[in-house]
Amino acid sequence: MKDRNEKTLKEHIINKDYIPFDWKAVEDKSTWLDPCEESYYYAEKWKREGRKSILDLGCGLGRHSVLFAKYVFKVTAVDISDEALDSLKKMSKELGLEICCRKADMESLPFADDAFDCIFAMHAAGHADSKGMERVMSEIKRTLKPDGTVFMTLNSKETWTYAEAGLPKVDDNTVIKTDGPEQGVPHYFVDQDDIKRLFSEFELVKVRHIDDCYGDGFGGPKWRNMKHYFIEAVIHKEAVRPDYSDIIGRIVDCKIDRPLGTAHPRIKTLIYPVNYGYIEGIIAGDGAEQDVYILGVDEPLEKFTGRIIAVYHRLNDNEDKWIAAPENSDFTRDEIMQKIEFQEKFFDGVLYV
Repeated sequence: MKDRNEKTLKEHIINKDYIPFDWKAVEDKSTWLDPCEESYYYAEKWKREGRKSILDLGCGLGRHSVLFAKYVFKVTAVDISDEALDSLKKMSKELGLEICCRKADMESLPFADDAFDCIFAMHAAGHADSKGMERVMSEIKRTLKPDGTVFMTLNSKETWTYAEAGLPKVDDNTVIKTDGPEQGVPHYFVDQDDIKRLFSEFELVKVRHIDDCYGDGFGGPKWRNMKHYFIEAVIHKEAVRPDYSDIIGRIVDCKIDRPLGTAHPRIKTLIYPVNYGYIEGIIAGDGAEQDVYILGVDEPLEKFTGRIIAVYHRLNDNEDKWIAAPENSDFTRDEIMQKIEFQEKFFDGVLYV
């Protein structure tokens, strides 16, 4: 997505080169910092159900991410706006909350299969055209765990913005806003048939059709038939289990770029208690060379040759971490997790040995 000043709005619409929400154009951000009432309901419900991990999809300034983190969920927040994510990082640090913030497009999420128990998308998932929305739904299905649940709002086709405003349409479901902070942002609209199609592989638990008929500016065009669908659904699918049989036991040559006792290049208070490096020629999910923790060596290293004894499969990330040790050494699961916890505590994952 390009900056608003680089092209005319017409060119953006023709090329479907859509623009992120412009937070700089929002003078009063207080509304966007107050959690919606549904977030309290689902925080309580999902906690009762024993769910643990949540993806806040299109998190904005992070009002719902903060609420879920206070309920002690493992929260991952995604948005395409750097400004929004920077605001959330600052707020979570001030509140002492651990929230994993990632810049990403909803149509191509940088997470593993079966990563989350829950996905929460309040007035966010519908910022796509019809083909984009199909990709969003595919990513939601992929990243939810078996029997995982999603709460999502989508714009109703009965809304004045879609039915009467005369805004430019890029397909049968999508209009483009032409002014304000959402200038150039696509808005996807649905009816009940569209919902059934989008959620054809899900079990629809609850669908509500709500008209926000009163608020600031009541009586003006902004509040004419401002309707949304509030959707709760569950995905029933087979679990995807990674196969690391060709990795665990492999002898590898490692280069150490962050030796034991050195500081993280960006977080100076994070000191590496183990040697940490990479394996040349093996590309990980993030497009860089494969990262590796070195256990069983108590001095700083520049290079290392040893055996892969485990893989830490990150769920709310797009790369795994390999764990290596000298050939004759052995570690329990608990010992491995204790050694890598200094960094992996910021992520959600599964250890395979």
